[in-house]
Amino acid sequence: MPFARNIRSSPAPIRKHPLMRTTSLRLRVIAAVLAMLTIVLVTVGILINVVLGGQLRADLQQRLIDRAGYAQILAEEGLAAQSLANRLTGDDVTVTYSVGGDTVYGRTDPTPRGDRGPGASPHAETVPGAVVTQSGDRLSVTQTVAGGTLTLSSSEAGIDAALVQLRTIEVVAGALTIVVTGLLLTGVVGVALRPLTRMTELALAITQGGRGGRLRPSNPRSEIGRTAGAFDDMLQALETAENTSRQAAADAQAAEITARDAAQVAAAAEERMRRLLADVSHELRTPVAGLQASAETLLRDNPARAARESLTVGMIQQTQRAARLVDDLLLMTRLDQGDEGAAFEPVDLSALTRGVVAEQRMLGASREFDLAVAAAVWVSGDAQRLAQIVTNLLGNARTATEPGGSIRTSLAIVDGTARLEVNDSGAGVPAPDRERIFERFVRLDPSRASNRGGSGLGLSIARALARAHGGTLECLEPVATGARFALTLPLARA
Repeated sequence: MPFARNIRSSPAPIRKHPLMRTTSLRLRVIAAVLAMLTIVLVTVGILINVVLGGQLRADLQQRLIDRAGYAQILAEEGLAAQSLANRLTGDDVTVTYSVGGDTVYGRTDPTPRGDRGPGASPHAETVPGAVVTQSGDRLSVTQTVAGGTLTLSSSEAGIDAALVQLRTIEVVAGALTIVVTGLLLTGVVGVALRPLTRMTELALAITQGGRGGRLRPSNPRSEIGRTAGAFDDMLQALETAENTSRQAAADAQAAEITARDAAQVAAAAEERMRRLLADVSHELRTPVAGLQASAETLLRDNPARAARESLTVGMIQQTQRAARLVDDLLLMTRLDQGDEGAAFEPVDLSALTRGVVAEQRMLGASREFDLAVAAAVWVSGDAQRLAQIVTNLLGNARTATEPGGSIRTSLAIVDGTARLEVNDSGAGVPAPDRERIFERFVRLDPSRASNRGGSGLGLSIARALARAHGGTLECLEPVATGARFALTLPLARA
């Protein structure tokens, strides 16, 4: 009956990669080149010695054979045996001439160069039958001349000495060549390995937290270029993975923060709406209460004509105050939505400022108004809204300045923009409140603002209008005392 056997598959053995050879590449390259250079120099030296030695020995043999031919010519001319031997002796060549059993030897004193003895005659011929023999380091040529036997011999010691000297020169020159080549290779290999040094430096920088570095090879098809390109691709992949991981963590954290802050944002929005409704109801309470009190007095007391007219005027003023508040709220709503609804056109801000200052001078006759305005400063905007900004700034300055105080207004072109500054000599704005005063329904002196009909929206509307015109409105550090407001607007295009 067949049966099943449970076979446990053994895990594949872990392949152990051999250790990478980390011998200095610089030393390996230099050693390999110097070894090949040494082999080439030795081979060339051996070839030169063999070829030159063979050529010198062949030349010596040919010279002896040529002299034997020259001896044949001299013998035919009838030259005596001793004279013949003397004529052929010289330049390390010895002569033995045997005729009829008598042996004649050439002279033993060296023959100077230029004598006929050492060289071969230009008319010499190689005589057939010459026998060349070698005995030790001496080379001999035997030739039959005029019935006698002529033997010319010469030593190869000079050739051996020349070859020894040549080998010495080759060894010294080869050693110098190897040393100089080694020094040059050190510099050349250093320059060639500079990309690897850059790779090492970049890798160390990455281990220390550096990111964004790349090798950017100039020739990506070369060996170093391909290696550098692969290195850059690896860095890009690592950084992409790292950024992906970091982004995933950031997204998770952002999602957590968003979920946690959503309730806070909703609560803050609800709180702002509640505060806005409370501020609006508080601002409307005063005119409504005034209207109610005046109406009740008219109905209950039936006052005299003069009192009735006074109450009627008061009711009209309270109605106007409530209407201004509603208009301001509607304007703030449009500005918040980015729909101011005004058409821009070139406006002479200088003339507009002079007109507003003249109006405020009539309203605050007990205050001194100083005016320093450039001749013509043209801006692009809505004249009515720009007048509203300037009126708000000067009206606040007039309200904050006690009788006898001064208000200075200046207008100039600064850094390509129109700059309007209003400085008063009033109590000023504390540094912590210089940004807060631009918030809605903020009064630094609530009692005084309420008495004068202010709603706390003027500066908020003025800043919103300035931004709608591409400008800014700031409360700055005063030059001396009081408050200092600066309005900047872009100039109209020519």
